[in-house]
Amino acid sequence: MQVSNDLIADVVQLPVRPGAAMRLLWMLDDTHTSASDLGRLIESDPLLSRQVLGLANTPFYGLAGKVSGAWRAVTVLGLATLRAIATAAAFDLFAEHGRPLPADFWPHAVTTAAGAGALARRAGALPNDAFSLGLLHDLGTALVCRRAPQEYDRLVASGELEATHAHIAGSALGVMRFPADMVEAIGEHHTAPTAVVSTWSRLLIAADAIALTIDSSSHETNVPLDAALDAMGVPVSTAGALVDEVRAARAQLAGFPD
Repeated sequence: MQVSNDLIADVVQLPVRPGAAMRLLWMLDDTHTSASDLGRLIESDPLLSRQVLGLANTPFYGLAGKVSGAWRAVTVLGLATLRAIATAAAFDLFAEHGRPLPADFWPHAVTTAAGAGALARRAGALPNDAFSLGLLHDLGTALVCRRAPQEYDRLVASGELEATHAHIAGSALGVMRFPADMVEAIGEHHTAPTAVVSTWSRLLIAADAIALTIDSSSHETNVPLDAALDAMGVPVSTAGALVDEVRAARAQLAGFPD
């Protein structure tokens, strides 16, 4: 489905006055920035600080309740995950004002992130990069819901949202200067896995399929898990164990976002 350029322009525009999240993204692009530099900026923004510290203190990272400083949280999470949190914050996804996000948005995003991390360890990819990819894969849904609510309602009613949100998310991450292979994977995550060629695309499709196996409340659909794993070269016989691993990781991530 062709996505309107006007809709994309409306939902991916960034604030005229950049806040801490955008400044954090700029700093992440500067190779001379230290963890303490990043920590000071994060601590200047209560909402951003709460999310970064909240995630670092989940049992998923094995340091629950022990990370008290933002600079330490930066080293625990890694720069890729920090970039994902900053991107979500820059697009106002943690804010309490405005239209609420769909109830299943964050649970599904976090489960997909956990699934992507688990698959990355099997595929020889970087788990932190994979986690960030999963966390942001449905960014397009959130942006349309928050910034074009009438169009969101129309797309949901017509069944067209699933065909548009992946492309919009890819466009948004392109604006944020994410690596081209990640932008491509986000844009292709509702494509048949045999029709894509990159490892990231196949990994994200499979991670989404795992999450949809676990998240019975999600309104999304995707390819069957067996087909997604087979396209990745992951033995289908391991699907049950993989789902159990991701379900346990998801429980460890409970409480994020706060």
